[in-house]
Amino acid sequence: MASHDYLKKTLTARVYDVARETELEHAPNLSARLRNPVYLKREDNQPVFSFKLRGAYNKMAHIPAEALGRGVITAS
Repeated sequence: MASHDYLKKTLTARVYDVARETELEHAPNLSARLRNPVYLKREDNQPVFSFKLRGAYNKMAHIPAEALGRGVITAS
């Protein structure tokens, strides 16, 4: 997949219906150790405290209604 396709898929994913954009958090100790600025994308700051929300919601949003009618089983 070309990088512009990946970016488009990311920006148009339906996850933003339920997930919020999370901020980058500076990691001072790791930055000092690596001698480079390091920032963490804290998806555990989502309201449900998990990054899994994005993938699960996006998958469910793309399942045809007929398949959803048969039910969905998930595990984590």
